[in-house]
Amino acid sequence: MSIINIHESVPVNIGDVVLYCEKFRASGIKNYSEQNTVSGDVTITNSGKKAIRLTFSGRIYNENNPIGFLVDINNLMKNDYTFSIEYKNVIFGECRVQSFVTDDNNDDFISATVTVISTEADMKNEESE
Repeated sequence: MSIINIHESVPVNIGDVVLYCEKFRASGIKNYSEQNTVSGDVTITNSGKKAIRLTFSGRIYNENNPIGFLVDINNLMKNDYTFSIEYKNVIFGECRVQSFVTDDNNDDFISATVTVISTEADMKNEESE
């Protein structure tokens, strides 16, 4: 017999918006520049780490105007404003909105997926709580 865990949504602050996250994904990549030598061997000549891509999917609740999220997240995307996001005791810093998708089904919430890029990731310092 297996035990099924029931998880509640995790509230995530993205700028001034709270997304109740039901699914999270993170990815990172590092690019390498390669050159072939005269003898045909491969040499790594340079490398560069890209920002972490964080994708949060869940629901946006707003009793008065749930679709107002669209305006708020669009404003975050068009500005160079950076912010931090905390998710399950990890602090992601220097975040910027890269993309978003919303679905409105005429409920009191909208479904949303937001992808942000972050240049920093650190464990939350429990002493500062």
